[in-house]
Amino acid sequence: MTETLRQALQTALASRETVSIRGTLIETLERDPAKGEISAASTAARRIAEGGEAVLISLLPDQAGADAYMPRARGAMGRASNYLTVDEKIIKGLPCRIQFATEKWDALIDEGMRLTQQKIESDPGLSELLPGWKAEPRAEKRARLMAEAAGS
Repeated sequence: MTETLRQALQTALASRETVSIRGTLIETLERDPAKGEISAASTAARRIAEGGEAVLISLLPDQAGADAYMPRARGAMGRASNYLTVDEKIIKGLPCRIQFATEKWDALIDEGMRLTQQKIESDPGLSELLPGWKAEPRAEKRARLMAEAAGS
């Protein structure tokens, strides 16, 4: 099941820059998925992201563009869903929503984090809301976390 879903997601990514994991699952099954099927689709998406083919990101429907998954449950319109994306505009514009990305995407994500930090610093309201927020380059963060884990 996971391999079939992986192929379906890769096929969808070949034609679109941003792909809803749940939406692709529904298209593939032609029905609402069971919890186990959603879990298998999430696993398949993570494997694609681990392979560096795309970035796994959590987006709200209005952030995902034309192919956004629109939940049908009452009150669910404001809920984020997971997507695979290769869209540089989304990756750069929403770097804090990234769930998983390989080192291949570091430069783009770091640029997005720097832009986010500039937005925060130039907006007094955001600066007050997020005091001390700093963009940390991904390579430095990985090194820091590995050093902390080795020290534990």
